Amino acid sequence: MMLRWAAILLLAACAQAPEPAPPDWARFGQPQSVTIRGYEGDAMEPFLARGGDVLFFNNSNAPSAQTDLHWAERTDDATFQYRGAVSGANSMALDGVASMSADGRLCFISTRSYEETLGTVYCTTWRDGSSEAPTLQDDVSVRIPGRLMFDLEVSIDGSTLIVADGEFRGGAMPASADLRQARWRDDRFVLSPEDDALFAAINTRALEYAAAISADGLTLAFTRLESQFPFVRTSIWLAQRDRTDAPFDAPVRVDPIEGELIEGPTFSPDGNTIYYHRKTGDRFTIWRITR
Repeated sequence: MMLRWAAILLLAACAQAPEPAPPDWARFGQPQSVTIRGYEGDAMEPFLARGGDVLFFNNSNAPSAQTDLHWAERTDDATFQYRGAVSGANSMALDGVASMSADGRLCFISTRSYEETLGTVYCTTWRDGSSEAPTLQDDVSVRIPGRLMFDLEVSIDGSTLIVADGEFRGGAMPASADLRQARWRDDRFVLSPEDDALFAAINTRALEYAAAISADGLTLAFTRLESQFPFVRTSIWLAQRDRTDAPFDAPVRVDPIEGELIEGPTFSPDGNTIYYHRKTGDRFTIWRITR
């Protein structure tokens, strides 16, 4: 989670060359806003549980905010009922970017111990609306000051964890950000450098982060931030592969998603809908698009 984006105030659309028409699997209808009844704050970093019944999100991650994990229950595809903060997971530090396997392994980003451990990935177990005390996944860290994992996505079976590895040199925006993968080994997640090849067609000189993986593991959604001073553009991209151990093919930008600070995709259970957040006026809200 890019301790993103209060420091980015210069927002404008970069001039772009015309792009070819997307393939059928990357074509979506018009965006629809999502309502979280009983909640009036910022809603960012959505994650829709694999059964589609629970929506996790965090409030504003501006430096001045107390960023916490929250959850809501599904009423229909575009409406959720707010249930409160995620019990047992939050701290006085930044806690956000939830993701969960089908059996309830809930992982998220927290800066609560970064100064001591250089780690930011925590996991716990989610049951009946609350979680156990989270455990630091310190083998996901590269243990280099200024480097941290700031986004994550757990696979449906809990065996892999896609993270965004960022290098921060001061300020809210990283100097670099790429997608990487950790694997569940001996009851913990361990960063897997040999899996970097999976993202060879994804990672660029731009910033890639906020990944989402479909239930079958064959479609990847992610956010890309491109900047050409003083302009900043974020967009959501999709990439596919033929099997779960293969690298992803070259990605395609998703249309018709437009607006300020488009980030944080998450898939519906059938993979045909993408939820994401965007800035709407002075608030971050959640939206959805469907094939």
